[in-house]
Amino acid sequence: MKESVVTTGRLGDSVAVATLVREKPLNSLLLDTIDQLAGFVDEALADPAISCLLLQSSTPRAFCAGADITALYRAIRGEEGLALSYAEAFFLREYTLDYRLHRSAKPVIAWGEGIVMGGGLGLLGGCSHRVGTASTRIAMPEITIGLFPDAGGTSFLSALPDHLGLWVGLTGCHLSAGDSLALGLLDHVVEDSARQALPDRLMSINWQAADVHEQISRALVSLETDEVLPLQLLRYRHEISKLMAESLAAEDFFLAFESGLAELPDDEWLAQAITTYRSGCPVTARIFLEQMRRAQGMSLADMFRMELTIAYQCIRHPDFPEGVRALLIDKDRNPAWSFPGAREVPWTLVEAHFSPSCSGDHPLKL
Repeated sequence: MKESVVTTGRLGDSVAVATLVREKPLNSLLLDTIDQLAGFVDEALADPAISCLLLQSSTPRAFCAGADITALYRAIRGEEGLALSYAEAFFLREYTLDYRLHRSAKPVIAWGEGIVMGGGLGLLGGCSHRVGTASTRIAMPEITIGLFPDAGGTSFLSALPDHLGLWVGLTGCHLSAGDSLALGLLDHVVEDSARQALPDRLMSINWQAADVHEQISRALVSLETDEVLPLQLLRYRHEISKLMAESLAAEDFFLAFESGLAELPDDEWLAQAITTYRSGCPVTARIFLEQMRRAQGMSLADMFRMELTIAYQCIRHPDFPEGVRALLIDKDRNPAWSFPGAREVPWTLVEAHFSPSCSGDHPLKL
């Protein structure tokens, strides 16, 4: 019997609701989750009676912590009846779902309470109305496991000002609700109790009116918190932006970046971000820098195509399974990365991650 990962329902006649219910692993995404969400989205978008979609979690602890990387590890290793084709299908269908959300003509509300990371941010980032609470913590921590910021991460990280998206991807840093709102990763930060009030607000909307998106925004504004939201990244915006700009202008990005880390202020949040970078996967760092460089001028569709190409290469190279092994399988937190540092990663290997792993049309051609 398949695990129950998504439940669906309606608020009134016009709002279709999907709830992630895989609470123990913080709604980490299985292929089943992707398929169930895709079926829900496709059905809701095709139903003329549905005017709005709502994605939420059954637990305030997390909207979604990203992909279930243990399942991907098992697939890469050919364990538990899984195969590499599972990992390929996961990324292909995940990105297809994310792109569908980005392109939805109907409003889609994401209730991003608690942890929102990796593929969870991919889901939230594709929605028209992205809601958080004071407990929301956003991150793209793929450097810790030898993957790369994906699921649309190319788009929303490259859109951040002052090269801050490059910092976020290289350090896997956690963003507070205040940071996320100020940087446009969230549209609203609401009171913790607002979820109970949301159904009444949505039921009062005139779904036949032309300004449905604006009505939803006004309803969410009425639920926003008056609390002063702490900032973490943005407390050091000037210092981080200066470091990123100087590193990008340098002949050797990683030499300048790694030297400049020592000049940043003495702060616990910054120290954690620096530690994550230094212990993270050097190949990921090199891939991500090139990913962000190539994103300039790309369409959203081309960004997703590039991400799928990189993902298909990552599951064929050793660092991703090694990172998962160290973090979640053996839990020794001592990954044996292929190279000791980003400066030692050869350009030929970086370039190989941007080359299709199979011939013929790109799987996301359409």
